[in-house]
Order: sequence, then C-alpha cells, then structure tokens
Amino acid sequence: MSKEELKTYIRSKADEEVKKIIGEAENTAKKMIEEAEIKAAQIKDEKLKKIKKEMDEKEKAGISFAKMDGRKKVMDVKEEFLKRVLNEVEKRLKSFSSSKMSEKYQEVLMNLAIEAASNVDSEELEISANKSDLDVLKKNIQLIKSSVSKIRGKEVEIEFDGKAIDTIGGVIVYSKDGKQIYNNTLEARLSRTFEELKGKLLTMLFEG
Repeated sequence: MSKEELKTYIRSKADEEVKKIIGEAENTAKKMIEEAEIKAAQIKDEKLKKIKKEMDEKEKAGISFAKMDGRKKVMDVKEEFLKRVLNEVEKRLKSFSSSKMSEKYQEVLMNLAIEAASNVDSEELEISANKSDLDVLKKNIQLIKSSVSKIRGKEVEIEFDGKAIDTIGGVIVYSKDGKQIYNNTLEARLSRTFEELKGKLLTMLFEG
C-alpha cells in the first residue's frame, strides 16, 4: 500500500468512526427523551386526580373563589410534576456520566465537543470541561480537530482552558476572542430539551 493509499484509508476509517459516534450519541439522547415521556405518563397519581375532582366540584357549585383556588392547585401540581420529571432525568444524566471512562460516555463527550466546536464561527477555539472530561478530550484532540476542520471546510486550532468548570459533563466552546460561545454541557442540553418537551409533557399529564 502506497503512502497516499494509506492516508486515504486512515481518513476513511476516521470518518466512519465519527459517524458512528454521532449516531450512537443521537440514539442515546432519543432513548432518554422517550423514557422521560414514559415517566411522565406514570406520574399521573392519586393526588392529581383528587385535586382535579375537587376543582370540578367547586366549579359546579359556582363558587368563583373556589374555582380560582382550584386552578392554583392544578398549577402547583403542574410545577411539581415538571420538577419531578426534570429531577428524574438529571439523576439519569449523573448516573450516565459518573462512569467517566466508559466507552459510551466518551463517545457522547466527543460528539458534544465536535458539535460545539463546529458551531462557533472562529478558526481559533478554546474548550472548557470538568477535569475528568478534559483528560479524555486531550487524548482525542487530533480526532476532534480533524472532524471539526472537515465539517467547517477549513483548518481550526483548538486549545483547552486550563481551569476545569463545574458541570456534570460535556463542554463549553469559546472563540479565542471570547465573542462567541456554545454551551454543550449535559445541563445545557437537558435545559434545551426540557423546554421543548414542557408542553408535550403537560398535555400528556392533563389530557392523556
């Protein structure tokens, strides 16, 4: 095998690996969302039924104040429900990321770094993460750089912030001048996903 053929082969294998990492990370995220939705359906407990029944009885009695009080209780239940779902998913994230050296978590971490770096429009980037994640990222810096450079269509330089950040996992990527930032920590991803799911979860709770 010639030198050029060897280079082509290596690039091909690297591309396959990146696609595999991205695919598995997306499947993991999808599974977590599906399980959160199942959990939402299970939280339709007796307390909610009792409050809804109480509100219906007060509305039938035509008592205005009672109706307002009933609505407030339902709103309180909605808030409690959302907190319980959020706490449940946070626990799963912590459990998932607690085994820092697991192959699955490392794949997700790499995908988060590549995605974040690809979305910051700068050729000079800095990556921040917690201490254990930084160790993993540093070992894979060449793969991250080559993947991001290919996605962006130009070479990029990537450095690591010397200070570890307080996060469950994931990364924050900055442009060198500090004008751009992409927060791809697990907490940020959860927050974005949860905001998108709020309406659907509440519909499942009160109309399912």
